[in-house]
Amino acid sequence: MVDIIALVRAWLEHFAEGDFDGFPGRVSEEFTLRLPFLPPGLPTEYRGREAARAALAASARHRSPLRFFDVEILRTEDPERVLVIARGQATLADGRPYRNDYLMLVRIRGDEVVEHVEYLNPLALS
Repeated sequence: MVDIIALVRAWLEHFAEGDFDGFPGRVSEEFTLRLPFLPPGLPTEYRGREAARAALAASARHRSPLRFFDVEILRTEDPERVLVIARGQATLADGRPYRNDYLMLVRIRGDEVVEHVEYLNPLALS
């Protein structure tokens, strides 16, 4: 049986850079990435492994690697879904610091990530 908490910890080390191949689990071909709090005009959903990977990798080109800290991972009543509360930081390409607070819902079926929903403070993006 897969340790879903350990798998989510590994996911946090890879997904923000679009590094799906470095993730020790698998990412579903039907993977969905949802970012409901992004500012108007930005896409809030990516369907399909490659579309999500490309969007994350494009974002990563404009900053240093996004690192999460103060991470809390909680099981939910749904055995496939965990709640992640974390803070993140990086340095933007122009040298400015980026910091944000995150609430993420990650759905893992077996050892495969099938959905990632991420809530963040959109004001920190401006």
